[in-house]
Amino acid sequence: MIEELTPQIMMVSMVLIILTTAVFTLILSVLLLWRYRRSVSRAMAAVTGFDAGKSDFQPGIAAASTVRAEANETGGSKGESFYRRAIRARLYGALLLLAAVFAFAALFALAAQFVYPSGLGLAGFLLAAWIYFWPAILALRLMLPGSLRLWVFSVVVYFLVFALIGALAATVNNLPEYRFGGIFLDARSTVTPWGVARLWLIVNGLPTLLIWFCFNRRIRAVAPLLLALISTIITGMLVVYFSIFSTAGVDQFVSFSVALDIHVLWLVIAALSMALLVFGALGWMLIRAIAYAYRKGRLSDRMLLLDALLLLFANSYGMWLVFGGIGWFAMVPAGFIVYRLVLSLMTRMFKQTRTAAQGLTFLRVFSLGRRSDALLSEIAGYWRYLGSVQMITGPDVVNSTVQPHQFLDFLSGRLSSHFICDTDSLAVSLAQRERAPDPDGRFRINNLFCHEDSWQPALSQLVRAGDVVLMDLRSFSAVNAGCIHELRLLVRQVPCSRFVLVVDATTDEKFLRAILSEAWQQLQPEAPNLARAPEEVAMYRYEGGDAQLRQMTAYLCHAAFA
Repeated sequence: MIEELTPQIMMVSMVLIILTTAVFTLILSVLLLWRYRRSVSRAMAAVTGFDAGKSDFQPGIAAASTVRAEANETGGSKGESFYRRAIRARLYGALLLLAAVFAFAALFALAAQFVYPSGLGLAGFLLAAWIYFWPAILALRLMLPGSLRLWVFSVVVYFLVFALIGALAATVNNLPEYRFGGIFLDARSTVTPWGVARLWLIVNGLPTLLIWFCFNRRIRAVAPLLLALISTIITGMLVVYFSIFSTAGVDQFVSFSVALDIHVLWLVIAALSMALLVFGALGWMLIRAIAYAYRKGRLSDRMLLLDALLLLFANSYGMWLVFGGIGWFAMVPAGFIVYRLVLSLMTRMFKQTRTAAQGLTFLRVFSLGRRSDALLSEIAGYWRYLGSVQMITGPDVVNSTVQPHQFLDFLSGRLSSHFICDTDSLAVSLAQRERAPDPDGRFRINNLFCHEDSWQPALSQLVRAGDVVLMDLRSFSAVNAGCIHELRLLVRQVPCSRFVLVVDATTDEKFLRAILSEAWQQLQPEAPNLARAPEEVAMYRYEGGDAQLRQMTAYLCHAAFA
């Protein structure tokens, strides 16, 4: 029986909530995404009788200029400006995030000065604030995909600054001199290198480990949703548990047991079962509200991910503050609110001027799997500041591109409503593509769900939209019949100055050039590439790395204005 909800009990409870929520989130994310991928793969392989001949859409020429890029100086300068905007926007977003998280960290550091007075003054405040600033470094990895060197550099800088602040704190003598008979000790500092390192591990070790497991790239698309659902259930169940086993709760349940002539164990089981249903329903309503906000453009996928990360760290930091009293738990929502307010205000104050957006259509060899998924994530990390990304979903990218409302429809058994099965559903899917930026300034990845007999009509409409086309042809060979069709379609409908083919040592370039030559020989008089040659098709050899990724982005930006 719980006599009083002490800070110690509160801390143990929060540890249980954080650990169990993270473990269940990881397990459920892996399991449900596995089921989701299987469902999408089965639906993609199905044939629904799509009749392209009845389509209201007619094959035509992409809405793009056929002027040569190298001869268009204005287009070249626009392309360079476009590329610089992508670089600036990424860094700008990262700086705003750092400022917002620092406000979050400063608030927790101020609270820590009251709960754990150290006598270190300003140095102690800076040390605590820098420890609480660690979530910003993890968030940078989400903000800057593909920039591994930059992130590693930020980690090194973080710990160098941490060491300097620790050295500064060690110069503050927070213990007075001590005399006892013939024993004399000078005034000294309690700060030691090992003590500072241990403090960092105690505060940040557990949440960092949980973030590492729960927010990895394979499951991060759905982890925040499941984290919200599971944390609601577990927190609610724990509250009910404490209520039942409090002094008043035990007396009430014993009274009910005697009055109803039912064993008290069955009453407890019934109460916990009812709590599971109630808080499960509340959690479901919460994730539905999140999905609705996302669908209405009030929330982006990255905003959702960063919010979940900050909330997890806020809960962990609040766990240590409750030693000063249960009331200090209020710092958890307070810290999160400060973070969101500062980020929102600074985004509005320093809002960048936006020029016309340019879309990017991403095609690839499905069998590439994770390699193609990684390239999409890295390119989108730049391009989503410039315009939306369009693609036909597949088993290679289905886990990373699933959107909140799509995942909820899968859980509700309505995933089939997203698939293109006739001309009407094709028109709806095309009309529902998001072309406007989210509140954080980034555009979305629009993924079309197609059956075996509907992906070709859908592809024809995607490449007609005037977007730049990036086609990942690593590992391409004669067995990739779908890619052969896509190449022929590109040559027929898109000016070659507006599509880029990514190749590497695994690409059968001899066969690729043969396909391009064959496609050129079959061009109609109205085709945009009739006056061009197959040799003019841009082939970008990509072996990986930050430098090559930026070069490819610059290449695509110039193609956008070719």
